[in-house]
Amino acid sequence: MTLSEEILKQIKDMSAALLPPAEIAILLDTPTDQRDYFCDICKNHCSSPIYTSYHQGRLQTKLNLRKTVIKLAVAGSPAAEPLADKYMKEQSINE
Repeated sequence: MTLSEEILKQIKDMSAALLPPAEIAILLDTPTDQRDYFCDICKNHCSSPIYTSYHQGRLQTKLNLRKTVIKLAVAGSPAAEPLADKYMKEQSINE
């Protein structure tokens, strides 16, 4: 499977919109018999450019959302403060 930079960008953009791999495969018009393989690559093949593009998009959105939650928590948002606290605890556990 030869991948152009354009397809990798599309994968990254769609994953940034939090679409799951199966839906991205459909939008990319991946043949039906290769969709499961595409999903497997997105989830498990860390040396693949598909994996990298998928996770870069997903993680960029995660970063942007967390930044927003933290800004809101610092500003005193009662809804954002528990989320920010949860993020801090997750970070401590993973260190």
